[in-house]
Amino acid sequence: MSEALSVLVVEDDELVREATVGSVIDLGHRVLEAADADAALQMLNGDTTIDVLFTDVRLPGKSGEQLAREAWRRRPSLRVIFTSGGQVPETTPEVPGPAVWLGKPYKWDDLKRAFERLARRR
Repeated sequence: MSEALSVLVVEDDELVREATVGSVIDLGHRVLEAADADAALQMLNGDTTIDVLFTDVRLPGKSGEQLAREAWRRRPSLRVIFTSGGQVPETTPEVPGPAVWLGKPYKWDDLKRAFERLARRR
């Protein structure tokens, strides 16, 4: 993706969230961050531009998949990057919008490729 996007990073592990935020900024994107699904949904209810939801699958409370489904109801054009430290499935969950998987731990190049794959699924 060559355009600068507004990315909401949702990750409950503070160190992982900080590293992810830094990497997404290094890719040239703007970042908002949340530690859980409820905080992310509050941001999504506002009028702030959010182009991409970057969410861990395992979150306290709602899962990343549940978060994405609720987010798409609010913002149908939202794109999603799911992350997981476990086995990354071959396909994304049954969700209504463009999404890709990114396994943890990921390197900067992996993150860049995830954004590129997401751009192709618009």
